[in-house]
Amino acid sequence: MNGELGMENEFSLDRFVTKEWILTNEDTIKELSQFFSVFSNPTRLRVMMILLNKDRCVGNIAEILGLDQSTVSAHLKILRHLKLVRSKRRGKYVRYSIQNKHVKNVLKEGFKHVLRINK
Repeated sequence: MNGELGMENEFSLDRFVTKEWILTNEDTIKELSQFFSVFSNPTRLRVMMILLNKDRCVGNIAEILGLDQSTVSAHLKILRHLKLVRSKRRGKYVRYSIQNKHVKNVLKEGFKHVLRINK
């Protein structure tokens, strides 16, 4: 499947910006919209930023953000559902980390855009 999308080399959007593709791939458009909606929530964005360089448990994330663990857990549930973060049990704790380099790249590109337009 990755070969079909052109992901093994350089990814190109050309295939996805045709009228035919846009009008016939409603499910993919909805998934993409859900993906980007996550980045519009400041708390979820902060959680992802905290996880960029180090995996952490809910309690640690909650302490850093000054939030209840239940609030952080609710945000992590959404991030896990959309496969932006992953969880791994280590002893009695569950550690969370960014799912993959693509998520990191989205955050990086977002920062570059915001910093560039705010110069």
